[in-house]
Amino acid sequence: MRDPVFVLMTILAIALPAGAQQIDLEAMQRWGSAEVVYYAVEGIYSGETSMTATMGGFADVVDRVSFTFEWSLTEAKLLNVTSLENYPSEVQKLRDFEAACLPPVLKGVYEQATVQEVTNGLGGSLDMKIETSYPDVEVAQSCTASRKAVRAEKSIEVYTLPVPSPIIMAMGAAPTDTLSFTPDKKSMIFKDGNWTWTFTPDTATP
Repeated sequence: MRDPVFVLMTILAIALPAGAQQIDLEAMQRWGSAEVVYYAVEGIYSGETSMTATMGGFADVVDRVSFTFEWSLTEAKLLNVTSLENYPSEVQKLRDFEAACLPPVLKGVYEQATVQEVTNGLGGSLDMKIETSYPDVEVAQSCTASRKAVRAEKSIEVYTLPVPSPIIMAMGAAPTDTLSFTPDKKSMIFKDGNWTWTFTPDTATP
């Protein structure tokens, strides 16, 4: 019986157009024979963000989360989350939507993203339960005349994160606006709005 990995590599070599990047045969063999892939993931959030859930007031926010997990490559399924770490948000350049108006005043700590749970999603993705924590905030009410107090609150959303297969990288796929690869071909970078996710797969526990 022929090695299925060899057959897959042969099909890809025929199917890929001449302009495609070179297939990494060693990497194809490695990932094609792996039952479990161990991912290390870092997510960076960066962008203009509202300081309240409904009443406005903006800032430039940077946040970070990292985690590691075990993944069944054949089933496209999460097996186990082995670590999860959240980091404090960095908040800069507080401002109103209108530049001439009073900027918001934070009366506590703003946290953009605290990942509480990572579970299996649909179609080979992860579902991440993410909490955003808003402190008490004073926002412009009459532009430059006064501010209005907005009470602290928390919101939770389920964020869906696709898990890119390392086989895509080994195939020599061309980068796109949403998925690219590091020069050493060890990590995949997925961009989604204000989030940038770096996936580093391995066949051994990180």
